[in-house]
Amino acid sequence: MKQILKIACVLLLAVCLIPLKDVHAASFKDVSDDNTLITEIDYLVEKGIINGYPNDLFKPNAYVTRAQAAVMLTRALGLQTANVRDPKYQDVPTTHAYFKEIAAVHNAGIFDSAQKFNPEATLSRGDMAIVLQRAFKLKESERYYFSDVTEKTKGYKEIYTIASNNITRRYTDGSFKPSLPLTRAHFSAFLARALTLSNSDLLKDTKYDYIYSYYSLNDKNRYTLKYEYSHNNNKNDVWTITDLNSNELFDEEYLLSEGLHYAQGLASNESTHYDIYFSLPIRIGVIRHEDDGGVISGIRITVKTTDGTVRAGGVNYNNVIVLEEKSVYSDDVWTYYFVDGIGLVKELYNYEVIYELLDHTEN
Repeated sequence: MKQILKIACVLLLAVCLIPLKDVHAASFKDVSDDNTLITEIDYLVEKGIINGYPNDLFKPNAYVTRAQAAVMLTRALGLQTANVRDPKYQDVPTTHAYFKEIAAVHNAGIFDSAQKFNPEATLSRGDMAIVLQRAFKLKESERYYFSDVTEKTKGYKEIYTIASNNITRRYTDGSFKPSLPLTRAHFSAFLARALTLSNSDLLKDTKYDYIYSYYSLNDKNRYTLKYEYSHNNNKNDVWTITDLNSNELFDEEYLLSEGLHYAQGLASNESTHYDIYFSLPIRIGVIRHEDDGGVISGIRITVKTTDGTVRAGGVNYNNVIVLEEKSVYSDDVWTYYFVDGIGLVKELYNYEVIYELLDHTEN
């Protein structure tokens, strides 16, 4: 009977991980379009790191197993599975369906040596923090706080490290819940975020002047604007904006990047309004949620990709960070395209170009 159950488990795992038809998260019956983790799930599906079950199911709320995590990490990191060294787990013989992947993650130092690997056991949130920190060699940038994580908590350093890298965050009660088993959806999200983590500089380069084409939604006119760096006011980089056709001055642009946050907005008479504000480093998925404290107008900001492409001013840009902003109170969509070391190169409102970088020249 145990042998039959073991075979059944292996077959179920195989169904979960074998390549199926080309799908997207939105095409799964049990992953809705408004699922807050759909961007991350889509990313892993498109990369062939994880697949669905038959009948177009993803089973987002099913617990991920240690074997499944090993397979996904092996695929995500491109680990070598040929001639792997046997880690000698008693419950993972060389005949095991995923021996190579389990051996690969062990050999990479992601999972510890032990008598048993427990391939069908669940993976806790604390264990997830440990394996992701090891897999991606993440460094802690800012000490985070969780009400239920102390120095006595297994993996407490790794938990704080992935939190400081915006891969995870607190529950509403301030906890992390390190012992809570991970679902397929949540492990997919954490893995995708670690894979797409970016420390790109989103600020304009102060050594350059920028020329943008700008379409005003207020007066329906199009302008050619010149952005020139003015000064730093001990908080923001301040840029003066001039219409090249009329020499009219627009409100100044303020850009903030403290290493932990990015902000962009207009300022008039030293009164600053940030149109965009979010934490750094950046990764795919929802980064500002309408239920977050301090968020107004029901805004949700989602990073769609950190390695996209866009054409602006006749130039093709790669490794583009694409942000999408929506409000729960309207159907309006704002889309921003950022390039490392250059800053904003394009902005859309409901898919109409509002800002487009035409040129940037050394000043």
